[in-house]
Amino acid sequence: MKEGNTMGRYIVTICWSVVYMLIVGFIAAPLTQNVFNLGEAAIIGVIFGVLFAAIIPTITAHSVKDKSQYTKLK
Repeated sequence: MKEGNTMGRYIVTICWSVVYMLIVGFIAAPLTQNVFNLGEAAIIGVIFGVLFAAIIPTITAHSVKDKSQYTKLK
């Protein structure tokens, strides 16, 4: 993988995490009899997106053997 793809990976993961948290919050709010808060859902999505973007390369480094920078994360 190229060096420039790292930032793109973070951005895409963060964006999808925010979308998923908005969907989960929209569905879960009526079930828990709470009001859906757009700001809280977006912040939680960003936090999880950063965590997943940082953790996923470490997990995949153990399963993929190539010459990328992530293979050295063992």
